[in-house]
Amino acid sequence: MGLSCWEQLGGVLAWEWNDPDLLSVHFLTVASYNLQHPAQFTVEAVTSLRNIFIEHLDNGTPVEQLRDRIASSFDGSREVRRKDPIHQFILHYWKMTIADVYLPDHPEGAAERVRTWAGTIRNELSAASTGNGNPDRSTD
Repeated sequence: MGLSCWEQLGGVLAWEWNDPDLLSVHFLTVASYNLQHPAQFTVEAVTSLRNIFIEHLDNGTPVEQLRDRIASSFDGSREVRRKDPIHQFILHYWKMTIADVYLPDHPEGAAERVRTWAGTIRNELSAASTGNGNPDRSTD
């Protein structure tokens, strides 16, 4: 039996310790994963993540600036995680997933795979927003 998506994400994150290029795309790794697995987050949190993900990819907004903005938006009593997480998965076939990034015997090139993964998600989000795709792109 293979690793779960969550376990594969953990593998990619562990590789960051030895790969500065992969560490430099940490935001894309985590954002890409969470956009494909949004069930634990509020609709507002997922919408905000989607917006900053697109802003970063389309405009090159620095991650530090995005983190500051999100931190100020979701401080205090505003919830990021759902109180009642959805436990039933919604099957969606993404063109690329964490399974395409986490190749256990090939940590080399993972940063480029993350960049490709993020770009693929960005394209699918564009298709969804124009009506050419499914707007609910959850695998959770």
